Amino acid sequence: MMSGRNLLWLVPFILLLTFPLWKIPVGSFLTPRGGVEKSTATKSVKGYNFSMTGINILQSEQNQETARIRAALARSTSTPNVYVLEQVDADLIDDNGGITQVLAETGRFNVDDKLLELSDNVVITNRVENYTMKTDLLYYDGNNRKIDCPGKSVLQGDGIVISGSSLHHDMNTGAYTIGGRVHCTLQ
Repeated sequence: MMSGRNLLWLVPFILLLTFPLWKIPVGSFLTPRGGVEKSTATKSVKGYNFSMTGINILQSEQNQETARIRAALARSTSTPNVYVLEQVDADLIDDNGGITQVLAETGRFNVDDKLLELSDNVVITNRVENYTMKTDLLYYDGNNRKIDCPGKSVLQGDGIVISGSSLHHDMNTGAYTIGGRVHCTLQ
Protein backbone atom coordinates (compact mmCIF):
# COMPACT_ATOMS: atom_id res chain seq x y z
CA MET A 1 0.00 0.00 0.00
CA MET A 2 1.21 3.54 -0.72
CA SER A 3 1.64 6.02 2.03
CA GLY A 4 0.82 9.74 1.73
CA ARG A 5 4.50 10.54 1.52
CA ASN A 6 4.96 8.48 -1.64
CA LEU A 7 1.89 10.04 -3.27
CA LEU A 8 3.38 13.49 -2.70
CA TRP A 9 6.41 12.63 -4.90
CA LEU A 10 4.14 11.21 -7.56
CA VAL A 11 2.42 14.58 -8.36
CA PRO A 12 5.57 16.42 -9.61
CA PHE A 13 6.56 13.34 -11.59
CA ILE A 14 3.20 13.30 -13.41
CA LEU A 15 3.43 17.06 -14.10
CA LEU A 16 6.87 16.58 -15.60
CA LEU A 17 5.74 13.78 -17.87
CA THR A 18 2.68 15.68 -19.14
CA PHE A 19 4.53 19.01 -19.67
CA PRO A 20 4.33 18.94 -23.53
CA LEU A 21 0.53 18.68 -23.30
CA TRP A 22 -0.16 21.70 -21.10
CA LYS A 23 2.81 23.96 -22.12
CA ILE A 24 1.08 25.67 -25.11
CA PRO A 25 -2.27 26.56 -23.45
CA VAL A 26 -0.60 27.89 -20.28
CA GLY A 27 2.02 29.81 -22.29
CA SER A 28 -0.60 31.58 -24.42
CA PHE A 29 -2.59 32.39 -21.27
CA LEU A 30 0.40 34.01 -19.56
CA THR A 31 1.59 36.20 -22.49
CA PRO A 32 0.82 39.93 -22.02
CA ARG A 33 -1.95 41.45 -24.11
CA GLY A 34 -2.47 45.02 -25.38
CA GLY A 35 0.16 47.74 -25.04
CA VAL A 36 1.73 49.95 -27.70
CA GLU A 37 3.18 48.51 -30.85
CA LYS A 38 6.91 49.00 -31.17
CA SER A 39 6.70 50.76 -34.55
CA THR A 40 4.08 53.25 -33.24
CA ALA A 41 6.11 54.10 -30.14
CA THR A 42 9.24 55.02 -32.10
CA LYS A 43 7.37 56.84 -34.86
CA SER A 44 6.36 59.80 -32.64
CA VAL A 45 9.96 60.57 -31.64
CA LYS A 46 11.67 59.65 -34.89
CA GLY A 47 13.10 62.65 -36.77
CA TYR A 48 12.89 65.15 -33.92
CA ASN A 49 15.60 63.95 -31.60
CA PHE A 50 19.01 64.94 -32.91
CA SER A 51 22.08 67.07 -32.31
CA MET A 52 24.27 68.32 -35.18
CA THR A 53 27.48 70.31 -35.39
CA GLY A 54 28.45 72.86 -38.04
CA ILE A 55 25.06 73.49 -39.65
CA ASN A 56 24.00 75.93 -42.39
CA ILE A 57 20.40 77.06 -42.89
CA LEU A 58 19.61 78.92 -46.10
CA GLN A 59 16.43 80.97 -46.38
CA SER A 60 15.16 82.23 -49.72
CA GLU A 61 12.12 83.93 -51.15
CA GLN A 62 11.22 84.11 -54.85
CA ASN A 63 14.60 82.65 -55.88
CA GLN A 64 16.44 85.31 -53.88
CA GLU A 65 18.50 84.38 -50.83
CA THR A 66 17.26 86.33 -47.78
CA ALA A 67 19.26 84.77 -44.92
CA ARG A 68 22.16 82.44 -44.17
CA ILE A 69 22.22 81.05 -40.65
CA ARG A 70 25.28 79.16 -39.44
CA ALA A 71 25.64 77.56 -36.02
CA ALA A 72 28.30 75.50 -34.30
CA LEU A 73 25.63 73.24 -32.77
CA ALA A 74 21.92 72.63 -33.40
CA ARG A 75 19.56 70.48 -31.37
CA SER A 76 15.96 69.49 -31.93
CA THR A 77 13.23 70.38 -29.46
CA SER A 78 9.97 68.72 -28.51
CA THR A 79 8.24 70.99 -31.04
CA PRO A 80 8.65 69.84 -34.66
CA ASN A 81 10.73 72.17 -36.92
CA VAL A 82 12.02 74.27 -34.00
CA TYR A 83 15.77 74.04 -33.39
CA VAL A 84 18.01 75.35 -30.60
CA LEU A 85 21.24 76.86 -31.93
CA GLU A 86 24.56 77.64 -30.24
CA GLN A 87 27.33 79.99 -31.44
CA VAL A 88 25.19 81.55 -34.17
CA ASP A 89 26.57 83.52 -37.12
CA ALA A 90 23.77 84.77 -39.40
CA ASP A 91 23.76 86.93 -42.52
CA LEU A 92 20.50 88.80 -43.13
CA ILE A 93 20.31 89.97 -46.73
CA ASP A 94 18.17 92.94 -47.79
CA ASP A 95 16.58 93.48 -51.22
CA ASN A 96 19.65 95.35 -52.53
CA GLY A 97 22.03 92.54 -51.55
CA GLY A 98 23.38 94.34 -48.46
CA ILE A 99 24.40 91.93 -45.72
CA THR A 100 23.76 92.50 -42.02
CA GLN A 101 25.83 90.08 -39.96
CA VAL A 102 24.42 88.93 -36.60
CA LEU A 103 26.47 87.03 -34.01
CA ALA A 104 25.01 85.48 -30.84
CA GLU A 105 25.82 82.79 -28.31
CA THR A 106 22.42 81.06 -28.38
CA GLY A 107 19.38 81.04 -30.59
CA ARG A 108 16.18 79.33 -31.63
CA PHE A 109 14.93 78.94 -35.21
CA ASN A 110 11.37 78.03 -36.25
CA VAL A 111 11.46 76.70 -39.81
CA ASP A 112 7.70 76.92 -40.42
CA ASP A 113 7.31 80.59 -39.34
CA LYS A 114 10.85 81.69 -40.39
CA LEU A 115 11.38 83.18 -36.93
CA LEU A 116 14.92 83.51 -35.58
CA GLU A 117 15.37 84.36 -31.90
CA LEU A 118 18.91 85.22 -30.78
CA SER A 119 20.07 85.89 -27.23
CA ASP A 120 23.17 86.36 -25.10
CA ASN A 121 25.67 88.93 -26.40
CA VAL A 122 24.02 89.69 -29.73
CA VAL A 123 26.22 91.82 -32.02
CA ILE A 124 24.81 93.18 -35.29
CA THR A 125 27.20 94.57 -37.90
CA ASN A 126 26.06 96.29 -41.09
CA ARG A 127 29.04 97.08 -43.30
CA VAL A 128 26.98 98.94 -45.94
CA GLU A 129 25.56 101.47 -43.47
CA ASN A 130 28.67 101.18 -41.26
CA TYR A 131 27.15 100.58 -37.85
CA THR A 132 27.40 98.06 -35.02
CA MET A 133 24.63 97.31 -32.57
CA LYS A 134 24.71 95.35 -29.30
CA THR A 135 21.75 93.87 -27.46
CA ASP A 136 20.83 90.83 -25.39
CA LEU A 137 17.73 89.68 -27.31
CA LEU A 138 16.83 89.87 -31.00
CA TYR A 139 13.88 88.55 -32.99
CA TYR A 140 14.08 88.32 -36.78
CA ASP A 141 10.88 87.67 -38.73
CA GLY A 142 11.96 86.18 -42.06
CA ASN A 143 8.48 86.51 -43.61
CA ASN A 144 8.16 90.27 -42.97
CA ARG A 145 11.95 90.92 -42.94
CA LYS A 146 11.86 92.83 -39.64
CA ILE A 147 14.26 92.91 -36.71
CA ASP A 148 12.87 93.51 -33.22
CA CYS A 149 15.03 94.05 -30.14
CA PRO A 150 12.75 94.43 -27.10
CA GLY A 151 15.59 95.03 -24.62
CA LYS A 152 18.28 97.64 -24.17
CA SER A 153 20.11 98.32 -27.45
CA VAL A 154 23.23 100.34 -28.23
CA LEU A 155 23.82 101.46 -31.82
CA GLN A 156 27.29 102.74 -32.79
CA GLY A 157 28.04 104.35 -36.12
CA ASP A 158 30.44 106.93 -37.58
CA GLY A 159 30.63 109.61 -34.88
CA ILE A 160 27.39 108.64 -33.13
CA VAL A 161 26.30 106.36 -30.28
CA ILE A 162 22.57 105.84 -29.67
CA SER A 163 21.19 103.80 -26.80
CA GLY A 164 17.56 103.02 -26.10
CA SER A 165 15.31 100.52 -24.39
CA SER A 166 14.15 98.90 -27.65
CA LEU A 167 14.91 98.89 -31.36
CA HIS A 168 12.86 97.95 -34.43
CA HIS A 169 14.28 97.76 -37.95
CA ASP A 170 12.32 97.15 -41.14
CA MET A 171 14.71 95.71 -43.73
CA ASN A 172 12.23 96.40 -46.56
CA THR A 173 12.07 100.16 -45.96
CA GLY A 174 15.35 100.64 -44.09
CA ALA A 175 13.56 102.46 -41.23
CA TYR A 176 14.82 102.32 -37.64
CA THR A 177 12.72 103.00 -34.55
CA ILE A 178 14.44 103.33 -31.19
CA GLY A 179 12.08 103.35 -28.22
CA GLY A 180 12.09 104.20 -24.56
CA ARG A 181 14.52 106.64 -23.07
CA VAL A 182 16.91 107.38 -25.93
CA HIS A 183 20.40 108.69 -25.24
CA CYS A 184 22.41 110.02 -28.19
CA THR A 185 26.09 110.97 -28.14
CA LEU A 186 27.60 112.80 -31.14
CA GLN A 187 31.37 112.76 -31.51
